[in-house]
Amino acid sequence: MMDVLVAIQRRASVRSYADRPVEPALLERLLALFDTADYLTKVPPRVALISGVERTRRILTYMIGSYGLVQNPPYLLAGVLPQESDAARLDLGYVLEQVVLEATGLGLSTCWITGSYDAQRAGEGVGLAPGEVAAAVCALGYPDEGRWGRFHSRTVRRLAGGHRRKPLKEIVFSGCWGQLWSSDRTDPTLVAALEHARLAPSASNRQPWRFIVRPDQVALALVRPAPIDGGIVMAHFALASTALGRAG
Repeated sequence: MMDVLVAIQRRASVRSYADRPVEPALLERLLALFDTADYLTKVPPRVALISGVERTRRILTYMIGSYGLVQNPPYLLAGVLPQESDAARLDLGYVLEQVVLEATGLGLSTCWITGSYDAQRAGEGVGLAPGEVAAAVCALGYPDEGRWGRFHSRTVRRLAGGHRRKPLKEIVFSGCWGQLWSSDRTDPTLVAALEHARLAPSASNRQPWRFIVRPDQVALALVRPAPIDGGIVMAHFALASTALGRAG
């Protein structure tokens, strides 16, 4: 199992999957993580596994969207909210990204899909209780290492903006909103944690979050409504901070 910092650095959204099943022990390990993962709310989201290319293909819509054109994943991790709320969506991003990084460490590939999928079919696939909402799915499997598979993933990654990342100086403020921040005047451990947070995936790689560094805390602000993305980046910052030996 690789270090979580290495997993954050290596994680990439893969959009073409091999015709190869994931070992049952690995699937069980990932699903068990939901019982032990850190949550943000008292009533956390749940995640259900959808298996089989035919079932996943029905749920995915093949159109260019935030993370569209994902081909032939053998599994989907469906994120289910207990009820619709921004807090529940934030928690889903926070919890499911912990599992995504665990999967990366186990040699598996993933891809968050929050827009270009059929939420009704995803809900039917997992069986929703009254009030529950299928808010996102995440493709899971081994990557297609063939020439076409690699080309497809690279091409859609570029279309989705996955090759771009804003530098820290554009997403971190000092003390208050808009105040210039400098890594030269910041604890190197905190800079490293922020750098690993910067690598978090987001819809169309827009990075819709900003950090405000204060003497006693680091605050997160969203520049547009994107609570799932907010939860994902919170997971990166928390996990990196713990790995680096600082409070997240």
